[in-house]
Amino acid sequence: MNETSTDTQKEALSRWQRFQQTVVWEYLQVIVVAFVLVFGFIRPFVVEAFKIPSGSMEETLLVGDRILVCKFIYGINVPGTKIKLFDFHKPARGDVFVFVPPHERTKNFIKRIVAVGGDTIETKGDTLYVNGAAIEDSIYAKHVSHAVGHRYDFPPFRKPYHLPNDNAFAPFKLSPNQFHMTFPEGKPFTVPEGHVFAMGDNRDQSSDSRTWGPVSVNDIKGQAFMVYWSYDAFNQKRPWEVWKIINGIRFTRIGSLIQSEFDGVH
Repeated sequence: MNETSTDTQKEALSRWQRFQQTVVWEYLQVIVVAFVLVFGFIRPFVVEAFKIPSGSMEETLLVGDRILVCKFIYGINVPGTKIKLFDFHKPARGDVFVFVPPHERTKNFIKRIVAVGGDTIETKGDTLYVNGAAIEDSIYAKHVSHAVGHRYDFPPFRKPYHLPNDNAFAPFKLSPNQFHMTFPEGKPFTVPEGHVFAMGDNRDQSSDSRTWGPVSVNDIKGQAFMVYWSYDAFNQKRPWEVWKIINGIRFTRIGSLIQSEFDGVH
């Protein structure tokens, strides 16, 4: 009787242990699937963090800023196709955006969209013209006097060998002297459909679409919308000293929104 009772208890305990193991395993599966969905599937399409390595977007963005980029705002690419889902906001003039440039396919760049497909664009001195209208961009565009030797009007492109072999680009591949001799009244560049024209806010110290051409909308990763951290490492000679680490933090920039600015005409 005692042996039978003991066997029954052992069998019941064994079933209970198997039940617990099954429940634990199912919970683990749910947790793993949730992590895969959130971090493996959802996250790549929602928000991504980037660090600003250069001064081409000063003063809008500074070296050492860490920003958040909304990746779904321009839609989600269906892998292997040019189809975009949920593209409720088209790339627009004024957007600060992250993209893969046409000439360096392994890097991410950040600039401002100043023109979209079908727009004409040119610069004369410090003035940007889109569709023949002078753009009032003094709120965010920066020009520096010591870069005068590097300034010149656009078009033509600065490094035409980056441009595609397309007849539409041919007139703009001329040297500055040849271009101005051929088109003494100027010849604005028309942004191809399905592309945007990117320029850095630090206009005289930026390698952008004036150098390597327009950006395909399929190469856009998302729109930058917030600075979540900012640290000035260049002015810290001994970053291991606590007070200098704190001194390098740009507290006023943390949490600041990145505005999409563009607009008016003179």
